[in-house]
Amino acid sequence: MEISLVIIYVLLFMSELPFKIIDLGFIHLELYKNYVISTIQEGVAFDFPHLTEFFEVLEENYSGQPIVSIAKRIHDYTVNPTCYLIAHTNLNLLGIAVVCVSKSAYETALFEKKFYKNSYEPFHTLDEAIDWSNKLIETYNKKAGL
Repeated sequence: MEISLVIIYVLLFMSELPFKIIDLGFIHLELYKNYVISTIQEGVAFDFPHLTEFFEVLEENYSGQPIVSIAKRIHDYTVNPTCYLIAHTNLNLLGIAVVCVSKSAYETALFEKKFYKNSYEPFHTLDEAIDWSNKLIETYNKKAGL
């Protein structure tokens, strides 16, 4: 009886579950059909080697399928903003959403937005970021005739 209640709860209150969860040490990734939710760990100085490893995970699991990256900023870490200058070259990455839990995280995301050439938006909630991501995918699919 308890298991069926859990299943009902999941179906009613959780719109989607990740198809894979990956922990690379510096980052925790939850992979969904149209987006990946990432949580960079406390104290990480995210730079090009991290970005390369992140892109390898995207390629292995999405093989060119268009997706959106959603970053949950719940820890204190830094991102080399020049990473955004090459991040747009990953052709299947349609955009980046950043979920900010503090005013300083939001301001940092606004600063980083200047370096990224594709769609990039900071948000206050994960639901807002997911909605935005789904709209990006929907728009892409319409333009591609899918």
